[in-house]
Amino acid sequence: MRRSASRDSNAAMLIAILAAADLFAAIQAQDLPRVRELLLADPALASSRNEQGASAVSAALGVQVKEGFLPRSQNQILDAILAARPELNPQETCAVGDPAALVAKDPQFVRTVFKTGWTPLHAAAFGGNAAAASRLLKAGADINARARNKFENTPLQVSLLTQSHEVAKLLLTHGADVNAQQAEGITALHEAAQAGDVEMIRALLAAGADPHLRSKQFGTARELALKAGHDAAAQLLR
Repeated sequence: MRRSASRDSNAAMLIAILAAADLFAAIQAQDLPRVRELLLADPALASSRNEQGASAVSAALGVQVKEGFLPRSQNQILDAILAARPELNPQETCAVGDPAALVAKDPQFVRTVFKTGWTPLHAAAFGGNAAAASRLLKAGADINARARNKFENTPLQVSLLTQSHEVAKLLLTHGADVNAQQAEGITALHEAAQAGDVEMIRALLAAGADPHLRSKQFGTARELALKAGHDAAAQLLR
């Protein structure tokens, strides 16, 4: 009997591992129907992790399209995973949840630096989580904090990686440094130009963004827009 129970347990574990691998493959392939099918069969998969220890939430958040990240507003796979109510770590809570309890428990939480080098405000910016960003700012988050990684980017710059307009405009309203240059000399305007994000280019210029600032590697924001084939964006940056 014990041997049979052990075999059943091992078989169940193997099935769970294979299902999780299937989910991560579907996330990477942007196969929304398959992701929904897997989560419908087993909602607990939303809290699974891959062999590298990454969660399904972080895998969905970090999906890349061409040379950039999938805009948060278009990330239906992430929405499907969140609908299954996965367990969230603190960084994920800031990106896609409500960090109120974390802030209440530790007033210094806003100054936390995660393993990614991001602060809670960076995470909220990347996740397009305006409510969390607002809460973190009210709690004293540094709006111009530099990520402690090779990019050294600010929350404003990070928000533009996923075209999170609401968060970007919130940060601008609160006085974010619109001309801050990260390690490669990239500004928020460069990020918007790379994505051809005309709406944010207009908002950044209105907030005082300098279109003449150059990156040694990428040139000006206009040059980056032209290289990416975004003619309308380049026109705005003339």
